Order: sequence, then structure tokens, then C-alpha cells
Amino acid sequence: MIHFGIIGAGDIARKFADAVRQLDNAEVIAVASKSLDRAQEWAAREHIPSYYGNYAELLANPRIDAVYIATTTNAHYDNILQCLQADKHVLCEKSLVRSAHEALTVCSLAKQKNLFLMEAMWTRFLPKTITAKQWIREGRIGKVKLMQATIGWKADPVYNRRLFDPALGGGSLYDLGIYPLEVLPYLVDEKILDMEAFVARHSTGVDDLVSMNLQLESCIANLQCSFTTKMPEDAYIYGEDGYIRLPKMHFGSRAELYNSADECIDSFDSGEENGFVYEVAEVVRCIENGLLESPICPHQMTIDAARITSEVLHLNP
Repeated sequence: MIHFGIIGAGDIARKFADAVRQLDNAEVIAVASKSLDRAQEWAAREHIPSYYGNYAELLANPRIDAVYIATTTNAHYDNILQCLQADKHVLCEKSLVRSAHEALTVCSLAKQKNLFLMEAMWTRFLPKTITAKQWIREGRIGKVKLMQATIGWKADPVYNRRLFDPALGGGSLYDLGIYPLEVLPYLVDEKILDMEAFVARHSTGVDDLVSMNLQLESCIANLQCSFTTKMPEDAYIYGEDGYIRLPKMHFGSRAELYNSADECIDSFDSGEENGFVYEVAEVVRCIENGLLESPICPHQMTIDAARITSEVLHLNP
């Protein structure tokens, strides 16, 4: 039984807790927030036995094996270091950190301390993603030439305040664009060789709209993300003999396979479910088997993505 603690008592943490409850070999036993009242309320609602008003007290609990970090992006780096120094395995929400230097630092420390660390890119574990990857590997759309993905909506500036706040690590690329950036190369098992990007800024200074072109080893990928512009949240993988459509690419359950005549010749649908289950199951599997990183979401994925996001945002002030 792997015992989890949660840092950050928010909405995303509830989805994580629900996923853990669906596994037989994992359990959430504690939650911590900077507000003791918030932690107590959250723990009562989620039936978690222990709660704390600061992170250090949670990390001092010897029963906790691993920590799920669900804080805002700006806090991730310090939170990860704190957890690793306390000898806890870590699953941290995306984006894991905000620079390649920070990514290299936390990944290196995790290996030095013989601890598991993974960025919570849950989309890579979804059955529809695995299905699409298998279709590509089997050559069902021929040689892949181009991939495209858009992901955007109009965020509420009050409810989604963190997206608009640079101090909280806001912006569309860290929160939304990270999905296609880390999923599209995974589908074709290729590295990103080159990149160009265009950035539009919100009045608060964060990136509101980002458009990127990626040169992979044998194909091109382009992606757009925004939190003030509604866009289809779909991905397309185009091959010489057909294409694959992934509706709601970062969380949906469907994958569709089309031939060159635009005829849907195969489809997959796993149905409505909490997709976090697959990600959490992988974390538990890796910890139980002594793995320090997941082969599906390895450290290099995070390091590469952190390098690109920091380049895009720093070179496009």
C-alpha cells in the first residue's frame, strides 16, 4: 500500500483523491494547505484522516510514502525540493517547473536521493492516447507528416485568477500548451529538433496566446493555446495514408482513424471516467518496482519541455 499526502487543497486535488480511491494498493492519508481551516474542510469532504496547516508538518509524517503537489506553478520548484529533502516520492502537477535549470535540479536531486519523481502529464496514460500511438506504430495512417493541436477557452478572471497572474506562474503555455507540447512528440516517439513561436501577451503580462511550430525528426507539429480565445481542443495526426483525430485531446476518451478518403474506418472510446487513475497506477507501479522515473513520462520529457517553454516566454517578452 502506497500512502499519499497532498500539498494544495484545490479542485485538481479532488480528482486525484478520487483516482486513488479506485486503486487497491494506494491511499491518500493526509492533505496540507497554507490555511488550516481549508485543509480541515477539504479533508472532511474527501474523508482524509489527517490534515495540516503547513507543508512541513505533512512531510514529517513517517507514514507518507509519496506526495502529490497540486499548488500553483510558481510554487512547484520549492515544493518539489522540500518533498525530496524529506525523502518523499513526488508526483507534481504540470508544468512541473518553469525552466530547464529547475527541471535539471529536481530530477538530479531525485536520482541522488533514490526517489521517484514525475510530472503529472496524465494525457500520456489515457487509453485513447495509447490507442492512437498504437495505430501510428502499426502504420495505419502511413508515414506521419504533420501534427496539429489547438487548446483554448475563455477563462473567468476571478475563478481562474491564477492564469492571469504572473506571480502565480500564470499564462496559457504553462497551463494549456504544455499538453500538446508533451503529447504530440510522444505519439510518434520523436525528439523536437527546432522550434519557432509567436506570443501575444495579456495586459497582466502573462502569455495569452501562443502559436508554435515544432520540427521533429521526421515530421512537423504546430500548436496553439490561449485562455481568452475559445478553440477546438482537438489534435490531428496526418499521415500519407490517412489521419487520426483526438477530440478533446488532453482529457477526452475518443480516438478516430480516417483513411485518405475522409472515411472513419476505426474508432475507440473508453467512456466517461476519471483519467487520473491510469497516471496514479503508473506512479504506484514505479514506486513498488523501485523505478526513479516512468518510461512513459520520463525526466527528459520534462527537461525538454521546460527548456522550450522558458525559451518561448523569455525570447518573446
